[in-house]
Amino acid sequence: MKTYSFEQILNVLANIELRLQNIETCLHKRTNPESAQDDFIGAKEACEILKLSLPTLYSKVSLREIPCFKKGNRLHFSKSELVAWISEGRKKSVGEINQRALEIAKNLDKKKWH
Repeated sequence: MKTYSFEQILNVLANIELRLQNIETCLHKRTNPESAQDDFIGAKEACEILKLSLPTLYSKVSLREIPCFKKGNRLHFSKSELVAWISEGRKKSVGEINQRALEIAKNLDKKKWH
């Protein structure tokens, strides 16, 4: 085991404290997405994420199909909201549809019809 002088221990502790602060900052940004400044992107970045052309994006925005924010003449998009919007369009598998149908059928059997 390495032995340290008192001054070296102070330097090591300062380095450990600095690294802990960096870790806490990273964790805070991950757990609080609304505090992240870089969550908002422009239209071109949104096109890249959604794999859409700019005219198609503008068309979907005008039809209110895509979540966005408008400040003046500029459109702003939240990365997390775009990912959630994409996820909403997920198609269910046949197994998931069958499972849901069984759940509904069981609930109908439990209800008494008059």
